[in-house]
Amino acid sequence: MLQLTGVLFAIGANALFAASDTLVKLLSTRYPIFQIIAMQASVACIVVGFVIWRDKAYRLSTVRNPKLLISRGFLAGIGTVSGFYAFSLLPLADVYAITFGSPLVVTVAAAWLLGERTGLARWIAILVGFAGILIMVQPGHGALSLGHLAAFMNVFVGAGVVLIMRSIGSQENRAIMVAAVMAGQLAASLPGVFMSHTPAWSDVGLVIISGLVMVASQFLMIEALRRAPASSVAPMQYTKLVWAIPVGLFVFGDEPKLHVLAGALVVIGSVLYLLNHQRRSEGWARRVSVSAPDDLEPSVQAECLKGEKLG
Repeated sequence: MLQLTGVLFAIGANALFAASDTLVKLLSTRYPIFQIIAMQASVACIVVGFVIWRDKAYRLSTVRNPKLLISRGFLAGIGTVSGFYAFSLLPLADVYAITFGSPLVVTVAAAWLLGERTGLARWIAILVGFAGILIMVQPGHGALSLGHLAAFMNVFVGAGVVLIMRSIGSQENRAIMVAAVMAGQLAASLPGVFMSHTPAWSDVGLVIISGLVMVASQFLMIEALRRAPASSVAPMQYTKLVWAIPVGLFVFGDEPKLHVLAGALVVIGSVLYLLNHQRRSEGWARRVSVSAPDDLEPSVQAECLKGEKLG
């Protein structure tokens, strides 16, 4: 039941992410992206500040991984700028479809940086996933725009965030983690000081709603990851396409492109295979550790795991 709640929370969080991105795309037609970031983050900071005060998490002693939190904030700033810029130039569905490749980069980075074993079948799935991205962008059939480059930057930023959250997600206070995101966004919005102009009163409500929806999605995703394993939560990001396609069509007049949807399905399929493989590997690891924790030498257990992961 707890895992089901986590999955439902993840679906809700991604729906809120999509709503926030829609509002950002609307505002980007009237304001520089740096100003949008500053306005949205300022509203969110009020909520985060209240939660930190309520949880009494304002003491520095509660922060266990300051360097990784700073890195999380830094990546949040870069990712928000690149993401907002991509949304301002491309349809929502196109940006989402490209960023779905982030788990592929995580798998490659985990093998390279963390020494995680990646068997032949997983490497094939990774290559198939990257082929799906090529289907989406169709290199050679048209010039890639700065919006595409910004979306690709978000793929790598998202991978970095996942790797950091693997390390600190269960150790840091949830409000502190969201505060790091807000701090990174505010720092990234500083160039907007020289571009900003007073928002129209008709847009103030959109800004407030955007900030509240964005911070709510952050908290909801953290709670989802606390209630369900990442392998169950991660696929829920694909539900954003369910929102992006009709919103793009009826709000922004962006008709869904067949090659983008086809490429997205290829990427989704490869990532789901990788997640299922990871779930089976982790299940095997638990069975080994539970069934004979004292009967097997560590080297023998390692060989058992090695044999399973090479599949």
